[in-house]
Amino acid sequence: MNLDNLNLFDVAIIGAGVAGLYAVYCCGVAGLDVCIIEALGRVGGQCKALYPEKKVYGVPGFIDETACAFIEKLTVQCLAYAKEKLFSQKVTMVSKTDDFFKIETSKTTVFAKHIIIASGIGEMTPNAPNIKGLTETNSEFVQYYCMKTDLYKGKLVIVAGGGDSAVDLAINISSFAKKIFLIHRREALACEPCKLKDLEHLASHGKLEIILDTLIEEVDSARKIVKTNKREFSVDYIVFCYGFRANGSLIQGLENLGVEFENNLIKIDINTLMTTTKNCYAIGDAVTYENKKKNIVSCFFEADRAARHIVKWRKR
Repeated sequence: MNLDNLNLFDVAIIGAGVAGLYAVYCCGVAGLDVCIIEALGRVGGQCKALYPEKKVYGVPGFIDETACAFIEKLTVQCLAYAKEKLFSQKVTMVSKTDDFFKIETSKTTVFAKHIIIASGIGEMTPNAPNIKGLTETNSEFVQYYCMKTDLYKGKLVIVAGGGDSAVDLAINISSFAKKIFLIHRREALACEPCKLKDLEHLASHGKLEIILDTLIEEVDSARKIVKTNKREFSVDYIVFCYGFRANGSLIQGLENLGVEFENNLIKIDINTLMTTTKNCYAIGDAVTYENKKKNIVSCFFEADRAARHIVKWRKR
């Protein structure tokens, strides 16, 4: 292959969420030429798209930071290390040519000696429960985590759900909402145990009421009424935190390269973050391995380990 005028990089990173951004940093500080490709016109992935107002928990050094503010700081730290930034460009095909990967996007073609897939698990759509009166055309009264939290200032709010997302939202808006009703269908919440003390404190001060073993049966958006199997509520908003489903968007060509999948997630070697294809790595929510935990800290670990292995490989 004629290398003259070839748009060639040491590493092409697909995806500009937390994992992709930090991979840019790790590769860049190691002296590698990096190209980052993102289908959207902005960075941030789920943090920016789904819960920009949510507080970031579990990241060392960050105590009271919103996801949006966290992404802004991470972007400043990392993105400058990208030699080429290709935004609003969806990857349409990945193939191998000689010793390089050929990455075709909706607008251009680039080549790379290594690729790091940080594309997440596709477009996320909130899970909508099957409840009487609940339709896709409900008014602003019915919301799905996470909307702009300033809507809830001085308001009565039902947060439906019992996992970490529901509990985090309840805690986050407790300082300015009038009162929160946390309704869960099971007999116990499924959040991290450390958050239960915060909920108990809020409940003791009348800011929050925890309502367990309760089913939401009907939503009347016009009258702003929510009926459960135990009582009726008149509130300003109801926010469903029932999780998300992914509309998978696997990158075309990976299977032809020999990349192996498990339940639509990419299998990798935890020691190197390399897939079953030589010089092809994957990190973040796109991957699976034993005891994998989907959180920001895992993204940092995976990005750093992949970059280290690329540098080690190139020194051979």
